[in-house]
Amino acid sequence: MKNILKIVVLGVIAFGILVYATADKPVDTKTQVSDTSSLTLTNLPKEFEIVGKDGKVSREDLFQAGSKALIIVGNHDSLSVVRELPKYYDVQIPYVMVANISSAPWFVKKMFIPGKLEELVEGRDTPMIYDFDGDTIKALGVTDNEKTTYIAYLLNENGSISKVFKGSVKEGALDGTMSEEEMKTNLASLVDYIK
Repeated sequence: MKNILKIVVLGVIAFGILVYATADKPVDTKTQVSDTSSLTLTNLPKEFEIVGKDGKVSREDLFQAGSKALIIVGNHDSLSVVRELPKYYDVQIPYVMVANISSAPWFVKKMFIPGKLEELVEGRDTPMIYDFDGDTIKALGVTDNEKTTYIAYLLNENGSISKVFKGSVKEGALDGTMSEEEMKTNLASLVDYIK
């Protein structure tokens, strides 16, 4: 019995050392802020990893040249509400969600987050960028990593990108703490800004 206990303890310690030794240093987005007054489509990465799709998608395939698009950056709680936008409002502008997960620990990003994000996009046509390294949020100058906050950017026909709205949702929205009416009211503020 003692030998089994020793093996278990040593296994846990070895696993902890392995995770610690192979983990990437978290990205510090506060020191790498872009000038958001002059953002353009060319500032965004050339390729994106899309949740639920194999391989990378090019910037040109995701964002159509000469047309408007909405880019919404958020974490799991806020994106669980933002994904309901077409359910409550007839938004004519296509939108892309960006999962702001770059500050999460390496192990969490690899093991837990992909499954949660796939649940969020299941049965939806709206693409979600899996921003593992934080390249997209760095390009947009996002410094807010709160799980209840989302930030909307408008990609204009000329390729310029402007920040149009910052909103927040209730803590635990992913787990159902917001009613349908609360979600609709929360998204109404965003819809007012993009009309």
